[in-house]
Amino acid sequence: MFSFESDTEVGKLSVTTTENRGHTVEEVADMATDKIISISDKAPAPIREQAHVFKETCKKVIAYYMQEAVNNHMCTICNLLEKQGQKDLANIIRRL
Repeated sequence: MFSFESDTEVGKLSVTTTENRGHTVEEVADMATDKIISISDKAPAPIREQAHVFKETCKKVIAYYMQEAVNNHMCTICNLLEKQGQKDLANIIRRL
């Protein structure tokens, strides 16, 4: 028999799903921002407002750099396909 006790708390857990697609850059940036920044309901109003503005700014920055990563990854894939003689496939992927 195996027994295990722990005082560890998991914290907030959430699951986000999509139907017939992956998550958009904005959706993932929103999930990342929610994981990184939490704002207390008990904080004074001016601090809470400033924190919400900061959180939105962070979300925009995360989304921007995630989109840059996606664009660079697509460029790498297309370049590899062209090197392998698959120029038509590379062009199809570029248009996605």
